[in-house]
Amino acid sequence: DSPSNALVISGSNANGGLTISGSSVNIDCFVGIGVGEGNVTHALTLPNSSNADGQVKASSFVTYSSIRYKKDVEPLTSAVDTISKLQGVSYNWKDTGKKDFGFIAEDVGRVIPEIVEWSADPQYANTMDYTRIISFLVEAVKEQQEKIDILAKKINNIIV
Repeated sequence: DSPSNALVISGSNANGGLTISGSSVNIDCFVGIGVGEGNVTHALTLPNSSNADGQVKASSFVTYSSIRYKKDVEPLTSAVDTISKLQGVSYNWKDTGKKDFGFIAEDVGRVIPEIVEWSADPQYANTMDYTRIISFLVEAVKEQQEKIDILAKKINNIIV
């Protein structure tokens, strides 16, 4: 009977909340935890908050990555150049004042737009996928190591 035809399940904090149990729970579409009705935008949506209600805690997160799910696979090139264009920042969250570290999604979107989700107002981003930067970091380290190895050989040739 919700305005958006969503199923709303609620429990009482006084009685320990709500427990759903079984060998599995299947939900067809999106789940929002702590967000208002109509604000659920992804398979799992949490509040935009820097405190615990906006965080997920787990021992690991896994990502589908098998070659069988991919096509047109190409190695990353110029990873050092790409990473050099990113600016890591420290900042304080407006909602809690908590100190944190990361990137500004709008800035990352100008370098790697594929890992940024933009809002309806194209001036602002909503989110970015930090894990996608890892592939650039790995390739950048390999590019740098190749240059280090070349320089080490040159140095050894001069010394010998």
